[in-house]
Amino acid sequence: MATVNLLPSADVSNDWALSTGSTPYALIDDDYTGNIASDSAYLSATAAGKICIVQLQDFTEDHSSIEGVQVVTRAGNNFRGRTFELETKMLPALGGAYYTEGSGTQTASTTYRTQTYTNRTTYDGSTAWTQGVINALKLSVELDAISGGTTSFTYAYIIVTYTPPVTADNAVFFGCNF
Repeated sequence: MATVNLLPSADVSNDWALSTGSTPYALIDDDYTGNIASDSAYLSATAAGKICIVQLQDFTEDHSSIEGVQVVTRAGNNFRGRTFELETKMLPALGGAYYTEGSGTQTASTTYRTQTYTNRTTYDGSTAWTQGVINALKLSVELDAISGGTTSFTYAYIIVTYTPPVTADNAVFFGCNF
């Protein structure tokens, strides 16, 4: 099996505050692992209910099957004693949600923490993922709860786990071509 990370590639909607610029997806497509206070590209919020929805890069890998899709976010709140919770949704092109999952309560830290969500093997509970479904996929990240301070959100992507196609290789068999 192989994996590929699909990063945000376009904005759909956003309620979070931008650290700079005017394109939210560009602020959450880089993997910043340092101190929250030193980050210059992030989205932030001080109240629950803020939502960012982004389109993701297309899945272009050659594959024989898609084994699963998993959301990953990186967020933090560096105000002492504070907590927050994110809610992520994998959204189809038109209405509804394939999956909704919360991060659980995240505690304060001076650095960002990675939230890894469930690897989903189907998009509706029984139907295997397809390239077309993944290419139309949107990712929603909502600040579902916050106890105070400011929650910063710096990274989001999905991991696609897939099986590459079986190819005929041109191996030379023992005893041939000597």
